[in-house]
Amino acid sequence: MFFSRKLEAFMAVVENGSLSKAARVMNRTTPPIAKSIKDFETSLGKRLFKREKFGMTLTKDGQELYNDLRDLYLQEKEITKKHFTGYIVNEANIYYDWGKENFLVNLYQAANKNNVQINILRFNYEEVDEIVDYDGNTVILSSQPVISERFSLQRKIENASLGVYCRSELYDKYQNNIMELLRNCTWLCDPAFYKSSLMSELLAKTELEGNKASIRQMDNIGSCQNFLQIGDFIGIIDYYPENDLNDKSLNYIPLNSIIDESCCFVYKSKSHSSVLNRFTDIIDTLGGNQS
Repeated sequence: MFFSRKLEAFMAVVENGSLSKAARVMNRTTPPIAKSIKDFETSLGKRLFKREKFGMTLTKDGQELYNDLRDLYLQEKEITKKHFTGYIVNEANIYYDWGKENFLVNLYQAANKNNVQINILRFNYEEVDEIVDYDGNTVILSSQPVISERFSLQRKIENASLGVYCRSELYDKYQNNIMELLRNCTWLCDPAFYKSSLMSELLAKTELEGNKASIRQMDNIGSCQNFLQIGDFIGIIDYYPENDLNDKSLNYIPLNSIIDESCCFVYKSKSHSSVLNRFTDIIDTLGGNQS
């Protein structure tokens, strides 16, 4: 590493949130890391961290230093890896909880255009700390806030589509009444959505007067076409199926009149590598074509 041990320790503590986690990442014990931080603060004459019960957070001076060093530090990491190993990071990981089909397609196309290899992976909220992020090259698409010391919120996409996907004749059968449709049909939904707060809210609005919703968990709503074409089945999805709706027998009914808020939270690695910079400008446009 070209950075001094003190600077390296400083960046590691910022990125990992505590001395012990920084020590594990650096393959060192905690006391030397603590000494490096203390010596660094002494030499600068500034307090860089606030020591708290469950970790360490930056002071105002510490945040300013981190902002000044971050890009240089990331470049140094990549240059070091290139010259010591001959390997340049050229892939990114996109994690999502459920749905997000349109967003995933847009990110994949942008990455491919910029010659970045994409790995698209599922995650659940209970195991967010297990997400692999060795090279700071990870983006997370989530329907609810993610609590992690390693990822920062890049964007909150308001009013992300959430709706019912079904046969037009089935919607007409219940006289275009979305609540009657929900109460009388079997829902097909992703298992991750089934466990989400959005599902809880939807059930609370629907299951009135003792009515209980009939729900089947399906790993892939795209594989439910046969169910949707026959019987009283409806799909709960979080994107506007523009291509599929070329088939006039199918209909999409947004649930924004029932659900208070449906959002997509976009996170990326706090210490993201330059590989993300090649295509994540697309994040600012995600959701722009939602109907």
